[in-house]
Amino acid sequence: MKKSITYLCLFLSFAAFAQDIDYANVKVDYTRLPLTPLNKMVKNYQVIMVEDYLAKNQQLKASYEASLKAADLEYLTSSKKYWETRKQDSLNVENQLNVWFRLTPQQQAVTPKPTFIPQPAPIRTPVVEPLYDKTINTELLSSQNIKLEGFNRLPEKAAIIQLNLGGFEYQEATLGTEKKQVKGEDGKYTDVVYYLYQFNYRHLVKMKILQPDGKYIIDETFAPSMNYASFKSKSFLTQAELDAYWLTQKKSDIVSIQEKVIVDNLKMINEQINNSYGYMPQTRYAAVAFVDAKAKYEDLKEALVAAKSGYAVIGQAATFNQGAESLNAAIAKWENALKESNLKSKKARVNENVTEALLMNLCEAYVWLNNFSKAQETIFKLQTFKLSAKEKRLVAGTEAFLNEQKKRSEANK
Repeated sequence: MKKSITYLCLFLSFAAFAQDIDYANVKVDYTRLPLTPLNKMVKNYQVIMVEDYLAKNQQLKASYEASLKAADLEYLTSSKKYWETRKQDSLNVENQLNVWFRLTPQQQAVTPKPTFIPQPAPIRTPVVEPLYDKTINTELLSSQNIKLEGFNRLPEKAAIIQLNLGGFEYQEATLGTEKKQVKGEDGKYTDVVYYLYQFNYRHLVKMKILQPDGKYIIDETFAPSMNYASFKSKSFLTQAELDAYWLTQKKSDIVSIQEKVIVDNLKMINEQINNSYGYMPQTRYAAVAFVDAKAKYEDLKEALVAAKSGYAVIGQAATFNQGAESLNAAIAKWENALKESNLKSKKARVNENVTEALLMNLCEAYVWLNNFSKAQETIFKLQTFKLSAKEKRLVAGTEAFLNEQKKRSEANK
């Protein structure tokens, strides 16, 4: 009985020192600084989309119309010649028949009767109209997909974003196959081969960005637009079904992706220009570790409250100082608790697990206060610990955020 009481006391003693580390994900709305800030003279922006492919459309149309005229002329010429030849051949046969009818029956028996065998009439050479680039509402598409964050879309003191659309390009469709799992009558799934047509396509876009003083910031082909995307048609069990579908749907399918590839490019361009020049609204969830215990960790709970208050407002310039004050209050409590750190004793109030949690809290907070050297120093300390998989992910995420913020902060000094 005494042994049982002793074991119970030991268990309760250990449980009293057990720390359950938990994390509160605190939402932080902030404005991401540009990697390459524009000249301070730039206050606004304008977007100009130039459809260079319209000239190609005109050339294709002119070539098509010329081919139509040539085909018509060739058909008329060959038809005229054909009917002239046919008329002459008919006269020749008629003359031969007149001679044949004058022959005696014995002579006709051994002489073939002349017959008129007309030659096939000429056929007009078919001319297939080319597929033109689809004309688009450039003003609508640009307003929907291009927005330089932190600036107004006005003409005064504006950066000019000019996008020259080079035209839709696609390779000839080739026959392809794909396997699909099909459930049979017996309830079992088997691989079934389906047929489809596939081709690669792209739409080159040349991007120019000019400052109000006329200086080019960028004048180059947008690199991602040079890459080909892949299109796959609807698939069928037999090639015959596929060919019947493709005969009527090919043009429609190609037209449907012409605007899609432009929109895809515009979205990537918008992402790139905002990464470089925009003041982009962002959201990050800062993980704040705390000890989920009823007693002995009131200071860390108070630090959690202060950190939440700080992160709620630190992301905006107008309230940065207010957020920094609250965050510094939390840091003071975390740093003070670290003075008790005892990595050798699991029973210590601030043992190894709590120490790791405090360091992760400090690292995140230092980044938000732009104290990048202290944040990096804290990461180096954390890397000496045997971290769990979750802790490694948190540290890696904070380090990536640190590197990004440091790079952008230095670019905007």
